[in-house]
Amino acid sequence: MLIKDIYRKLRFGHKATSEDYVNYLRSLGMSIGEDVFFYAPLKTLVDTQYPWQISIGNHVKITQGVILLTHDYSWSVMKRVESDGQRGCILGASGNLTIGNNVFIGMNAIVLRGVTIGNDVIIGAGSVVAKDCESGWVYAGNPAKKIISIQDYLKKRQGAQLREAKELWVSYKNRYGKRPTREVFHEYFMLFESPESLDEKQIEKMKLCGNYEDSIDYMNNHKAPFCSFEEFALYCEEKGIDKNRVKMDECK
Repeated sequence: MLIKDIYRKLRFGHKATSEDYVNYLRSLGMSIGEDVFFYAPLKTLVDTQYPWQISIGNHVKITQGVILLTHDYSWSVMKRVESDGQRGCILGASGNLTIGNNVFIGMNAIVLRGVTIGNDVIIGAGSVVAKDCESGWVYAGNPAKKIISIQDYLKKRQGAQLREAKELWVSYKNRYGKRPTREVFHEYFMLFESPESLDEKQIEKMKLCGNYEDSIDYMNNHKAPFCSFEEFALYCEEKGIDKNRVKMDECK
């Protein structure tokens, strides 16, 4: 362990890393599956009052500022409210919180007690999740509501890759006055790479979420629209490359 890692662990304790935080929450009694990652443990709040009421599945990504709650203290107001001529009633407020498999929870989202989030769900940034979320949907808003199915969202994102990659190129060049390197497009490499041309960082990306072979199969069955990064660069520079040419059999 490096000195900086030791220092971080001494300073931040069970929130030093995602792994430390997951292990801590498990030690309290929470059920947490495999490949669960907290991107910013120091800026994440997981309610530990009733830890046995929280269950998190596999392949769950929890981003900065997320709050997961199993109770609330709003009864403190009601304790001073008169009912049938009396005040002082103490009313518990708790509920199970369940998160399924393959879930992404965006920044600053709040998930309230009594909620079940299904499988294959995306929770948008800043959402307040007060009711159950059905499997296979994107939810967003306050309160969080269905926005689009995962299947439709997948197709939408696939259709936006080339446009967004070119926008990334143009904005980089405008800002820095030079052409971006291949490494800048670490999330867009399927536009110009083949399984045989992947570098180490791209392979690491392929291994995320525990389904490397699926990503290889996807690349084999969905040929890149460009033969190389250089050809992609020519397209971004608008030097006569047709964005509609998608057949790799033209590549040498």
